[in-house]
Amino acid sequence: MLHQFNIALDLYSALLCLILGTYVLVSGDRRDRANQCFAGICACNAVMALGDMTAWMFAVPLDAAQHAVMLAGAFLFYTAPAPLFLFFTGYIVAFLSKRTRIARNYFRASIALFSLYVAGCIVSLFNGMFFGVDPELGYVRGPLFWLAQVVPVALHLRNAAIVIRYRAHLERKELAGFASYIALPIIAEIVQVAVFGIALMNTAVSLAIFLVFLSIQSERKALLAQREQELTEARADIMLSQIQPHFLYNTLAGIRELCSSNPAEAARAVGDFSSFLRRNMSSLTSKAPIPFERELQHTKTYLDLEKRRLGSRLSTRFDIELDDFFLPPLTMQAVVENAVRHGIAPLEEGGCIQITTRREQDDAVITVSDDGAGFEATDPSARDERAHVGIANVRVRLAECCQGTLEVRSSRNAGTVATIRVPLDLPAQQGAFL
Repeated sequence: MLHQFNIALDLYSALLCLILGTYVLVSGDRRDRANQCFAGICACNAVMALGDMTAWMFAVPLDAAQHAVMLAGAFLFYTAPAPLFLFFTGYIVAFLSKRTRIARNYFRASIALFSLYVAGCIVSLFNGMFFGVDPELGYVRGPLFWLAQVVPVALHLRNAAIVIRYRAHLERKELAGFASYIALPIIAEIVQVAVFGIALMNTAVSLAIFLVFLSIQSERKALLAQREQELTEARADIMLSQIQPHFLYNTLAGIRELCSSNPAEAARAVGDFSSFLRRNMSSLTSKAPIPFERELQHTKTYLDLEKRRLGSRLSTRFDIELDDFFLPPLTMQAVVENAVRHGIAPLEEGGCIQITTRREQDDAVITVSDDGAGFEATDPSARDERAHVGIANVRVRLAECCQGTLEVRSSRNAGTVATIRVPLDLPAQQGAFL
């Protein structure tokens, strides 16, 4: 009777997880990393439940076919928890990365433990150190059964540490959902280790997955839709902030003067201006990061246009140590344009803008500094609203596209330093740029 009850629990757990995983992939964005990891969690628990079923399906003594099926099931049951908890790590990181920057070293130690654990499960097929199947006894725990429990628990506690560390970025309902996923399997594991014969683990994990689905996953659609609306509205702000009317007017006025004094230079200016506008419009509709070299060239085109207007009042310096990385389009150009307009142009004597790049660990760091007018960060009237919109949108794009950051430091009459950080491992085809 108990065996039939355990089979029913395992079958229920497997079906529930398969339904939830399939629903998330079919109804949501399949390319979304959180959706992929949630489906992976469901699939692993379904495999674990189906593997556990084989331990209760056959009465001893076992024939050769039953022995093979039960041994394969035990292997699946023992192996599945490791990728399950890795998928949960990926789910937590993907979920939180939409709100804050997450450290990149969470998977290194976990993957090492995962590899050793899976190797131990494979070895157990031959020496029974974690588990075994005896034709006369059925499934039996091996002498190192306790070690087989240590690794999944360690991976699980690792996930708990991530949730605790970033709990400030979770709403109460979300925190409760993650907490249930952490607590229920541990409780079930303790009971199952102490009392053999009760299939609680798969049911506990399935229940936790269902609670995560109710408290977190089911609300992600609405949240993503709301964010998409906000980003769509922000696109209009970007267009207004990146193509400043004063810049258009001043550039066209300068070209008009050149038409009579230096027609050849006027023709070159028209070419540069056309190239600048074309790249700006193209960047505003781009959905992917671009090579830094392209952004640098676009920025230089902008600076050349401004130099025609400001003359010797604007000088530039470049110290490019690193150029093999990607970033959201109009990121550096927007910061440089802000520096020219609010730092250099207001000063009669002008000033210099310096652009440098360097590598710091896994990040590319771009620094845009000027020795212009500067401002006091505590003075809300120090800069106009359009400047604030431009910088705010750069921060949004960096965060949404690649978990990048923008830090601005300034002092009145001492200039401004803007520091952009983007991950070096950002490929061009990834990222959700506006």
